[in-house]
Amino acid sequence: MGKVITVWGSPGSGKSMFCCILAKALTRDKRKVIIINGEAGTPMLPIWLPDQIIETGASIGQVLSSVEIDTSLVASHVTVLKSYPFIGLMGYSAGENPLSYPETDFRMVLQLVSAASKLVDFIILDCGSSMTNVFTPAAIESGDLVIRILTPDLKGVNYLKAHQPLLTDERFHYDKHMTFAGMARPFHAFDEMGYIIGGFDGMLPYGKEIDRCATEGGMFQALKCCNAKYTAALNKVLEALEQMEAATGQYTETPAEDSEEEFSDEQPE
Repeated sequence: MGKVITVWGSPGSGKSMFCCILAKALTRDKRKVIIINGEAGTPMLPIWLPDQIIETGASIGQVLSSVEIDTSLVASHVTVLKSYPFIGLMGYSAGENPLSYPETDFRMVLQLVSAASKLVDFIILDCGSSMTNVFTPAAIESGDLVIRILTPDLKGVNYLKAHQPLLTDERFHYDKHMTFAGMARPFHAFDEMGYIIGGFDGMLPYGKEIDRCATEGGMFQALKCCNAKYTAALNKVLEALEQMEAATGQYTETPAEDSEEEFSDEQPE
C-alpha cells in the first residue's frame, strides 16, 4: 500500500504547486506517485498539462460518480506525465464544473484513495480550501501524513480558526498535521502569525521563478527553482515520510536521480 499524503489549507497558499514539487522530489529514486485533485471549480488537468488535450473520459468525475471504485477503474483514469512517467495525475478536465457530475459522496472518495494507494508508492491528495467539498475532509481522514499550508497573514490565520472546529473528530488527527507558511513574503509577520496558530514547521516562500513555472504551465519544473528555505521545509516532509516508512520496514533507499523508465505494466498508461 502506498503512503497517502494530504495537502490542505488556505486559499492562495501554494498547495497545488507544493504537491507538484513534492511529487518530483519523491520520484527521484524511481518510485511512483499519483497526484489527485478533487476540486471541480478549478479543473487541474489543463493546468498541470496545458499542452495536452485530455478527454473528459479521463476525468476524476467519471470515477467518483461510479457505483464502485476499484484499482482497474482508477488506473484507467490516470494521466501519466509524458515527460516524466513516474508521476500520474487525476483531476477534472477542461470545461468541467461542480455541476458536471452528481454530488460527490464521502465514501466514494475513501474508496478512490484506497484503490489508488494499491497502484503506486505515494498518493498526494491536493485539496481545495472548502470543507463543503467532501474530497477535502475525506482526504484529511485518509492521510498517513497531513500537511497544512497557510498564508502567514490574517487571512490564513482566520481560515484556520474557521475550519479547526470542523476537524475536531479524532479521525482527522488535527494535532498531528505539519504546518507550513505558504507563499510567504518578506513583509509577512511570520513570527506573529506563527505564535497565534501555535507555530509553523517551516516556510514555503514565494519565488518569482516558481511563480513563472506556474504561469507558463510548467509546474513540474519548479523543484529546481526552490530556494533554501523552501528546500528545508520540503526536506522536513521527506524526513517525516522516511521515518514512517522505516517504522513499517517499507523504505529502501535508491539513487536519487531522474530516469525515463515508465510505469510498469500494472500501472496506468
